Amino acid sequence: MRWWVFLIMAIIAVGLDTGLVGVFTLRGLGHATPSITACLLGFVALQARPRSALWAAFVIGLMLDLSPGSSGAAGGVPIIGPRTLGSIAAAQVVLLLRPVVFRRRIITVAVIAGVAAACLGLGSASVETIRWWAPWTHALAPPPAGARLLTIAGSAVYTVLLGIPVGAILLGTNRWWRFGAAPGRLDYAASRR
Repeated sequence: MRWWVFLIMAIIAVGLDTGLVGVFTLRGLGHATPSITACLLGFVALQARPRSALWAAFVIGLMLDLSPGSSGAAGGVPIIGPRTLGSIAAAQVVLLLRPVVFRRRIITVAVIAGVAAACLGLGSASVETIRWWAPWTHALAPPPAGARLLTIAGSAVYTVLLGIPVGAILLGTNRWWRFGAAPGRLDYAASRR
């Protein structure tokens, strides 16, 4: 995998997620927001070798935790961990699903992006809840579980819808990445030979 292509795409994805959050947020559905970063994370985890996919997930999670607007402690200091752990978990889930899907299909990239968005949301919610229960922190109370799960589910479905055009763009740039041969199904036509 070409890491410079990944870093450019990750910076663009995190920048778009940070900058366009207010534009695409559905306030009627519990503030559900699509994630271009989850689309990139799902795409890389589908195509790259497992070790590269996990390192890419770590870098994406770190960038998300350090991005402006991420939930932080008092004084605006970002907390590294919630999205980093969620992105590593998302990459691991995608790596487990990878052998049973056709990786070079737009719909596969879109659905895997929704799975990655759900894992990112669940990871962040888990760490925020643990921080709130820990007696040595003064964290804010997390929102009710039902509302938080509705937001995570809405964001995952919304990411699937956004993942169709983003997946088409990412699959169009597949030759730039030089992923190499990773095990699993690449394409339906190739599997019939």
